[in-house]
Amino acid sequence: MKKVLISLIIVMSVILAGGSFLLYRSIQPHSRARRDTIAFVSERTSLQEAQDFFWYNGEETFLTVTGINEEGVERIYIVQQDGGQILSLSKENTLSKEQAIQMTKESRQPDRILNARIGMQDDTPIWEISYRNQNNRLGYFIIDLRTGEWIRTIDNI
Repeated sequence: MKKVLISLIIVMSVILAGGSFLLYRSIQPHSRARRDTIAFVSERTSLQEAQDFFWYNGEETFLTVTGINEEGVERIYIVQQDGGQILSLSKENTLSKEQAIQMTKESRQPDRILNARIGMQDDTPIWEISYRNQNNRLGYFIIDLRTGEWIRTIDNI
């Protein structure tokens, strides 16, 4: 009985250690991108306190940091991954994440919202809201970050 119990503890320990390792490895790229983007933006702008981080993969990849600058103003910094160009926007002149999600709910009646991220599409800053519809199919609702104007819907993926 002792051998079975010891074997069970060893097997469970190996499974737990393996699962922890896999979890660490899976979140490492996101954590590194967040850390590197915050450092990049802080060096080139007046960002003082980072708040949110978004990773958008469209035709190009954009990394976005929201935060507070030296003057205490909330800003959005959208960084083009290739080239490092930074677009800085005042957060007060844009749609909030909650507003973008609410617009998606009203327009698409999703079963579940999966994620909301800031990015760029055709030189326009956007909110991309991913969701599951009633058929459990993936959809994307894309709206202009500044105006809330609908840009595109991709549905039933």
